[in-house]
Amino acid sequence: MSKIITCIKFGKERSVSFISHLDVLRVFERALRRAGLPLAYTKGYSPRPKLVFGQALSLGLTSRGEYLDISLENEVDENEVQELLVATLPPGFPVYMAKNLDDKVKPVMAAITHASYLFKGDRALEILEALDKSEIIFIKEKNNKKTETDLRPLINSIEPYEDGVRLICRAGSAYNLRPDALLTALSLDDEQIKVCREDLFIERNGSLVSPLMRLM
Repeated sequence: MSKIITCIKFGKERSVSFISHLDVLRVFERALRRAGLPLAYTKGYSPRPKLVFGQALSLGLTSRGEYLDISLENEVDENEVQELLVATLPPGFPVYMAKNLDDKVKPVMAAITHASYLFKGDRALEILEALDKSEIIFIKEKNNKKTETDLRPLINSIEPYEDGVRLICRAGSAYNLRPDALLTALSLDDEQIKVCREDLFIERNGSLVSPLMRLM
């Protein structure tokens, strides 16, 4: 049988929100090995499972929409993959769905174009003021040099949501809006505002769709 990509949609809860992206990779490598899946490995002196994550999540953020491409030597039933990972992953990493895709699809990291974030806290509604601004300047200082970036073009929409605010914005390798950068640019204390990444998306024909819906 031909190789296949199984894409996993998973979450990152508060209890594991300060685990780094590199450590998350190690967590999944261990869980996948314990699950006994027919993993495809890289070539070379030290073979590793072929895994590709979506947009890395900033430390301290929770998420309901993280994605991982797993290369398998042969197809395994999607429900079985999900059940195996639920059984082998530690607490704090819920697995919402598994989807088998053709191995020729664009890797999830390269495919991501947008993200949605939920902001909650006493001052979260002040983020709505960003819609009235023609520009939102974020100043970053590194090596005694300051760079200014206008974040406003990276924002698709901001709207009230439940007891907070939902932001849809650009994400990915080409353009990316970090929630902490937006809060800093708006002079809001990010320690008082909780941020959850709701989901990641790819843009197709002007619409935002799930990375699970990638086509060749």
